[in-house]
Amino acid sequence: MDGDGGQQQRLSAYECLVTPDCPRLMVAAHRGCHLEHPENSLAAIRAAAEVGADFSELDVRHTADDVLVLMHDSDVDRTTDGSGQVDSLTWAQIQTLRLDGGDLGDPEDSRVPLFSDALALAKSLGIMLYVDQKTGRTDLVLAAIQDGSYQQVALVRDDLGKIAPMFAADDSLLVMPPIGSQDELQAVLAELPTLKIVEIGIAAPVPDLTAAVHTAGLKVQQDVMALGDILSLVGDYSEWGNFVSAGVDLLQTDYPNLLIPAILEYEETGTFPDKGPQP
Repeated sequence: MDGDGGQQQRLSAYECLVTPDCPRLMVAAHRGCHLEHPENSLAAIRAAAEVGADFSELDVRHTADDVLVLMHDSDVDRTTDGSGQVDSLTWAQIQTLRLDGGDLGDPEDSRVPLFSDALALAKSLGIMLYVDQKTGRTDLVLAAIQDGSYQQVALVRDDLGKIAPMFAADDSLLVMPPIGSQDELQAVLAELPTLKIVEIGIAAPVPDLTAAVHTAGLKVQQDVMALGDILSLVGDYSEWGNFVSAGVDLLQTDYPNLLIPAILEYEETGTFPDKGPQP
């Protein structure tokens, strides 16, 4: 995708997602701005919006009493002061936990959030949520999105077998299945002909597959943490540039504070910078 020289109107993340020829690049902050705030916290989502991210990625799980909360791991051990499996704890029990590294005086920074609260906050901030669905209770996820009319806020990422029934129940839901080949692309298109975006679940740029996705009228998301982010730590942005040159539309990063200024420079000049400041 070529830079637009700043001449075209900058669409919102939702508008760009549903507009096949939207030229601009988008950024997803992996687990929010989790290097400044606890991952999957409301504070991390707020910080992602403040730094200019289009999406804040988060992970959704259900509790023993069928409440949706934000938590990456299947247990709470790594990220909180408690222990136990998320789906074995009740919401009342999870409410007593505190996120490691959070400001105890700030509930957004220290409490395990409800998915519904994350949706409401994102809508108020004008940022979308990249929802990594780590629960089999897809009915609960769909109901939470529908209850608040958050179809323009949430992009649900999961395997085709899980999200296809959700989309069949609500064709206004934005979904993103992962693919790794052109055969898998054709499979998801056969199941979801009005799909807007796919994730290419490969760590490196794949120009041919990206081009095939674009030819089908879809956008591409890829994670750039394994390659691009690592080099960015020494000020080398060349691998990020390779993803951009390959045509990736939505890049997920742990360093939105570095990637976003580089993308804005690309939009202004048409050239993605090879170098940048170290974090």
